[in-house]
Amino acid sequence: MKKAVYFLMGSTMVYCPSILKAQKLNPGKKVVKDIESVEIQGKTNYSSVNISRKKLDFIQSNTLGETLSKIPGIQNSGYGPHSGAPVIRSLSGNRVKILENGTSVNDLSGISPDFNTDIEMNNVQSITLYKNSASVLYGGKAIGGAIDIETDYIAKQVPDKRINFKGLLEGGTNSGQRQAFSAKGTIAKNWVWTVGAGNQKQEMIRIPGQSKDSRCYDPDMVGFNSILQSLCQVEVDSRRVLNKSLFPYISQFAKDHMIEYELSEDDLYTFSPTYYNPADGKNYPNPKNDLYIPGQDPSKDRYKSEVNGIRDYVATKDGIIPNSHSESNSFYVGTSYIGKSFYAGGAYQNSYSYFGVPGYAIAKLPKHTHGKPQQKIEYLPVNIRSLSHKAMLESGYRFSNFPISSIKLNYMGVFSKNAELLDRYRANQFEVNQHNGRLEITQQKLKFLTGTTGLEVQYRAMDGTGGQRYLPNNISREIGIFTMQHLDFTFIQLDLGYRNDHVQRRAEADPQYTRSRGLSGGKLTDRDFTLHQFHSAAQWNIFKKGYLKVQYSHSERAPEVNELYSGNNHFAILTEENGDDRLDKESANTLEIGGGLNLKNLRISANVYHTFYKNYIYLAHTGLSREVFLVKEWRSDDTEINGMEAEAAYKADLGKAGKWEIGGYYDLVRNISVADSSIRKWSDGDYMPNMPTSRFGFSLEGNIQHFSLNVSLDHYLQQKYLGKNINPELPMPAFSLLNIRLAYKDSSLGFGNLEYYITGNNLLNSEARLQNSQLKFLSPLPGITISAGVRISI
Repeated sequence: MKKAVYFLMGSTMVYCPSILKAQKLNPGKKVVKDIESVEIQGKTNYSSVNISRKKLDFIQSNTLGETLSKIPGIQNSGYGPHSGAPVIRSLSGNRVKILENGTSVNDLSGISPDFNTDIEMNNVQSITLYKNSASVLYGGKAIGGAIDIETDYIAKQVPDKRINFKGLLEGGTNSGQRQAFSAKGTIAKNWVWTVGAGNQKQEMIRIPGQSKDSRCYDPDMVGFNSILQSLCQVEVDSRRVLNKSLFPYISQFAKDHMIEYELSEDDLYTFSPTYYNPADGKNYPNPKNDLYIPGQDPSKDRYKSEVNGIRDYVATKDGIIPNSHSESNSFYVGTSYIGKSFYAGGAYQNSYSYFGVPGYAIAKLPKHTHGKPQQKIEYLPVNIRSLSHKAMLESGYRFSNFPISSIKLNYMGVFSKNAELLDRYRANQFEVNQHNGRLEITQQKLKFLTGTTGLEVQYRAMDGTGGQRYLPNNISREIGIFTMQHLDFTFIQLDLGYRNDHVQRRAEADPQYTRSRGLSGGKLTDRDFTLHQFHSAAQWNIFKKGYLKVQYSHSERAPEVNELYSGNNHFAILTEENGDDRLDKESANTLEIGGGLNLKNLRISANVYHTFYKNYIYLAHTGLSREVFLVKEWRSDDTEINGMEAEAAYKADLGKAGKWEIGGYYDLVRNISVADSSIRKWSDGDYMPNMPTSRFGFSLEGNIQHFSLNVSLDHYLQQKYLGKNINPELPMPAFSLLNIRLAYKDSSLGFGNLEYYITGNNLLNSEARLQNSQLKFLSPLPGITISAGVRISI
């Protein structure tokens, strides 16, 4: 804790900073009804998409990744039904930064994908998405984009009522139950309090068929493919035997001397029509083989596979995702002072979650039996347990008649315990102490120039325990200073931004940490990185009816601690994970071109993008396996990402028949190796494996008096751009997802509103397996789900 405090204080003294988001302060006495946050975006062409709370009510799911997967260019990582991080244009984890009110959250999903993002979805007010690099704003971990989640833990505006209350009750056939409430009010003239809590529980998740892909039980597919056997978690009794039908003849000499020369049955079969008899020195004809089938290749078909049985690690039950239980709860309380030009507040939030991953692993491998009967291997379910405490502080001041327009300061301290369990046995646990500080300064608007400058510092310490730790204790320190300037010449708008980051990674080996036999983080060397981020954009506005936009960014990312220092069996992903402390920083150059039309009732937009990655870091197969774990290493190679996205929407006012909007979208992404690396082509192929598939979708939403309707249909295509897992990657079948929400708003209470709603997800009951999910062979998406609930707002 002392190290963190000293680091934050020292960093603030060394740099004289500034920011990008401007804080519009409430002048105290003025009350604006129904505005929940007064924070506004500075005018900038930095590509972003905003999702309101109203939209979230329709698309919200259990995880952040699943919630945002309806947005073009964003998909869900899908590590089981209760853990899903956003995948932006094929990038996720350590390349997509998750923020809460502009400040980094504790997000271990980039280090271990079975952990969920540390966000309580019921408390989210809105979400801002950056689908291009946002590294100037948020540093190297936003090299592939960023997601800024707005919450209302700290009120920034005096509410219009003395007490405001919102509540939620929901239950469903395949979604468990949820309860949540939030409230805020005034203590005195300028003091505001907030409080809220949420609870969720689910016993199991139902699906239309088997939990495992049918190919897991296909002898031709899985019989001699050890990688696929591991991905499917099956044990196969198989062997290679001589293909007797390959040989046209049977050796008479072998038949006559079988015992004398101790020959085997395989020696009976031959390609030769004659045999030599040494007794008289003559050749005699061999008898024909009745099993012979002509047209076979003597080299490729010499042996054939014989599979005698395929057995699951743990027997599964049709119609249910195994180990799909979940429970979570959260609580928060906050207060703030809101004056005419100044506000300051603080909040505390606590969250707990415990859920299952649809996979199994071994707690302890049996020892060698030295000829005695083999001890039975016991596979146990993988569970995740997290407990997090957050302390948040925020303040802002708005100037008048001064070169600075406003100044804003944020702090978030996160103290969490994140454990991976085998059943109830703690395999490993990481205690994370993280401190983030962000200072933003917005300059006064000149004739055509606005801008923001800022400073951001972060300190994170991870201390591990448990017999199956895959990381040593480690410390990370990051500091960055940035500026973003916006020039507005009416019909042409320009953005220029730059950021400089300094990043430290430190590993602290201890006697309790056992390293693997592989690379295992090398010498655990201290690493220091200097990063440069640059962003530029230009937008041409065409008679207020359309626009053309071009963006270019240069971004750099320092390797994360798992990429540098991991070195043990990471049982949750069934992998012996090996970091490399010699890895260099990534750099990415991105060019994006887009345009759109905004007519009276019609909106159309499209963009294409190209990114060249130098030293793209990825977890590669080695072709080895030890015990039940695949051995993988973090490596780097050059990579290109290409893609496109298109959207269209049409609004119609039908009078008494209501107001409606119909829309559609399409997205495509390709992540392809451009490095001349024979090792990568052998182990992972030309395309990155587990890449999001192309898809298109349609939506309809509208209102008729007190009723509202939302419908969405998304179709995921079969992947054409396949990588390798040593063996060629298998494509998942195409599928469609149909979701509907119908709601009725009742305003007859006199003191508030009630909304009754019913939601149906995957109404086609499709067997849906995400191509980019690491668990696609073990678990599909949930089957048909019907939920009903009521919201109250007072």
